[in-house]
Amino acid sequence: MPPGALPLLLLLLPLASLLRFATADGNGTRGNASCAPAACGNLSITYPFSLSGVQPLYCGFPAFELTCADAGRAYLARTFRERLYRVLNISYGSNSFVMAVDVDTSYAGDERCHIPDFNVSSGLYLLPVNVTAAANANLTFVYNCTLPHNASVLLQPPCARPTIGAYIPDGEGNAPPGVPRSCSSVSVPVRRSSFHNASEEPAREYRRLIDEGFVLEWPPTAAECGACTRRGGECRFVELAFQCICSDGRPCRNPRDTRGVIKIGTGIAAALLFLIILSVLSLLITLHKRRKRSSSLAGLIGDGTPLASLRKEFSMTGSPRTHIFTYEELDEATDGFSDARELGVGGFGTVYKGTLRDGSVVAVKRLYKNSYKSVEQFQNEVEILSRLRHRNLVTLYGCTSPRSSQDLLLVYEFVPNGTLADHLHGARASGSAPPLPWPVRLGIAVETASALHYLHAVEPRQVVHRDVKTNNILLDEAFHVKVADFGLSRLFPAHATHVSTAPQGTPGYVDPMYHLCYQLTDKSDVYSFGVVLVELISSKPAVDMSRAGADVNLANLAVHMIQCYEIDRLVDPRLGYGTNAETKRTVDIVAEVAFRCLQPEQDVRPPISEVLDTLREARKTAQAGCAKVKDDVELMKKSRDGSPDSVMYKWTSPSTTAHNSS
Repeated sequence: MPPGALPLLLLLLPLASLLRFATADGNGTRGNASCAPAACGNLSITYPFSLSGVQPLYCGFPAFELTCADAGRAYLARTFRERLYRVLNISYGSNSFVMAVDVDTSYAGDERCHIPDFNVSSGLYLLPVNVTAAANANLTFVYNCTLPHNASVLLQPPCARPTIGAYIPDGEGNAPPGVPRSCSSVSVPVRRSSFHNASEEPAREYRRLIDEGFVLEWPPTAAECGACTRRGGECRFVELAFQCICSDGRPCRNPRDTRGVIKIGTGIAAALLFLIILSVLSLLITLHKRRKRSSSLAGLIGDGTPLASLRKEFSMTGSPRTHIFTYEELDEATDGFSDARELGVGGFGTVYKGTLRDGSVVAVKRLYKNSYKSVEQFQNEVEILSRLRHRNLVTLYGCTSPRSSQDLLLVYEFVPNGTLADHLHGARASGSAPPLPWPVRLGIAVETASALHYLHAVEPRQVVHRDVKTNNILLDEAFHVKVADFGLSRLFPAHATHVSTAPQGTPGYVDPMYHLCYQLTDKSDVYSFGVVLVELISSKPAVDMSRAGADVNLANLAVHMIQCYEIDRLVDPRLGYGTNAETKRTVDIVAEVAFRCLQPEQDVRPPISEVLDTLREARKTAQAGCAKVKDDVELMKKSRDGSPDSVMYKWTSPSTTAHNSS
C-alpha cells in the first residue's frame, strides 16, 4: 500500500458506503442469518471473509466478499472484472492470505504475452490490506520507451504489445540503471519466496511468479474473533467495526467487544482534528502570501498609470507566428465590446465574439484592468499557448501589445458549439435536443486525454494545464475537442518532480494533495480529468450544493459509488447502460480509469499516457455503434436553431479559484 500518511477517514468512507449493500439486502445489523463457515474448494471461508450467496455480507469485511467459481476457485466479488483476483490460501492465525491476479482475465490482449493491463499494486490501494515489503516485491513491466542495450532488465517477453522488459525494483523502489523514466509501466506484486535469484529466475518464469500470487495482511482482529466464538457468538463487521453477535442477533455484552468501535471512533476523531489543523495552517499560509504579494504591488497598481511598470517587464517570448493586433481593430471587430457580442465571463476577463476585417470569426478575451492576476494570465496564455500546436488545443491567433494597448486582449479561433459543460448539464442540456450519445462522449474523452498527453510530453519543459474542467473543453460542430484557457498553466523545469506553488483551479476539480501539500505535478491534471470523465458518465456537475453531505463534490460521490459497485446509479440513464451490452462494457472501463485518476495519493494515479491508451481501446470497442452515432449527431444539429447567434458558445469559468501563485 502507499505510505500511511493518508488520513484514516479516507479509508473508512468506502467501507461506510459498502455497508449500504447489507441494509438494502435485508442483511443489516440485526440480521439473524448464520455466519457459519462456508467452503470453496480447499478454502474454509469465515470472518473476515464471506461467501456471496451463502453468507450474509455482514459476516466479513464488505471488500472481502468472495464468489466461488465452478472449479472451486474463490475470487474477490467486488471487482470491475469478474474473476480478477483469486484467493489461493487464507491463514486466519496470521491475519494473512495469498491472492493472485488472473492474467487470463486481465492480460493486455496478446495471446503470446499474458501481462496485466493495469497497475495491480495501485488497484489494491483502497482495500483494507497491507502488501508487506518483507514478503513481496513488485515485478514491474516497462513499455512505450526506448531501452538502451545496457539496461539491466530481467526479461523481454515475445509480446505484440511494445513490452520491452521487466525488473524487480531495489530496496528504495528504484529501477535498474539504464531504464528511462519516460517508460510506461505496470507492476504486479509477487512473493519473494517464489524466486531465489531475483536477477535470473523471474526472467524465465514470470508467469509462474504471477500465478503463485502475493501475500496480503488484514487488520489484526483474530484475537477478538477467537474470544467471540469461544463464547458461542459470531464474528461480524457492523457499523465500521468488529462486533460479536449473540444467538439473539444482538451484540454480546462484553466490554472487550467494543474495542473495535472505540478504536474506529478515536481514529475518526484524530483524522478530523488532523484535517482541521491542516486547513487552518493552509489558510494562514495563503493569507500571509496574499498580504506579502499585496504589499509588493502597492506601488504598481492604482498609481494613475495602471500596470505600466509591470507591462515593461513583459517579453513577448511566444512563437513568431503570434500576430500583434491593435486595440482599434479588435474594438471594431467586437462592435466596441458590445454586450450583444458577449460570449461569457471568466475568472479574469470577458470573452466576445468578433469578426475581423477579412471576415474571419474569432473569440476575443478582454482581461480585467488593474489586476496583477490579469497580467499573469496574459503572460501565461501568450508564452505557453503560442508555442503549442495540436488539433485538440484551441489556437491562439494573437494578442495586443502589452506596451501600447490600453487593454490586454487575446484572440483565439472561434469554436461554435459551446462547452462540454453546456452539453452535459448546462443550457444546451436542458433544452429539447437529445443528450450527447455515449460514443460521442467517449470520443470527447479520448480527444481531451490526447491534448493533455501532448501538454505533458512537450519538450524541453512539459505543460501542466492546472484548470482542466468541462467549461474549458470547447466543441466544434462535429463535436471535436478544443481544450482552452491556459491562464493558470505552468511550465515544468526539466527533470523536476513537482513545482511548489499555492493551489489554483476550480472547486470540484482541484487535486486534493496539491491543495494540501502545495505540490503541483502532472498528476494534478490527471485528477481533474478524472472528474471530467465522471461528468461524461453521469451528466452531473462537479459541484452541486443540492446534493447531500460529501456528495456535493462529484469526485467523492463517484469514488464511493464505484467502490460500492453502484455504477448503474451513477451513470446517466439516457446512455443505455442497462440495455446495451457494449455501452455497459465501455462505461465500466471509463469508470474504472476515472476511479484510478481520482485516487487521493498522486503517485497512485496513472500517467495520462496510460489513461489515453485505455480510452482508445474503449473507443475501439464502441466502434460498432458508429453508424447510429452519425445519425444522432445529425439529429442534434437539426434540433438546434440554425441562426448565427445560436452557435455562439458560452465560455464561462466564473468559479475558477484565483489564489496567489508562485
